[in-house]
Amino acid sequence: MKFLFDNNLPADLAHAIAELSAAENDVHAVKHLSDLFPPATSDLVWITDLARQSDDWYIVSIDKFKKSHGAEREALRRAGHTVYVLDPQWSSHPFWTKSARMVLWWPAVLQHATLTRGGVYRIPWKHSSSKKFTSL
Repeated sequence: MKFLFDNNLPADLAHAIAELSAAENDVHAVKHLSDLFPPATSDLVWITDLARQSDDWYIVSIDKFKKSHGAEREALRRAGHTVYVLDPQWSSHPFWTKSARMVLWWPAVLQHATLTRGGVYRIPWKHSSSKKFTSL
């Protein structure tokens, strides 16, 4: 599995999750968008570009992909990427709090990703063992 953290999340968070995932056999890469594309790359460009690669990518974002009148959502659907959208509440928290919460959620994301191909799922802010990802 390969994971890409969108530009609306800190690159340092993606790099930290990459380090924490290094021992996971199924995780081949965790990258930030800025690791692969220039900073001003539009969502439509990188979504399409990733789809041309042979590997399936799992996208982690706070973005709802509603710009361009649904063109981004359509591009994601066509590309077949699995997208994890963080609940809007994630945006209101500082870096360290957000990072700690992502570390709590990450094992569940990995488990879910092994069972899922395609689709958009919301990661809630509140973490508990009974919380599930909801399909969007």
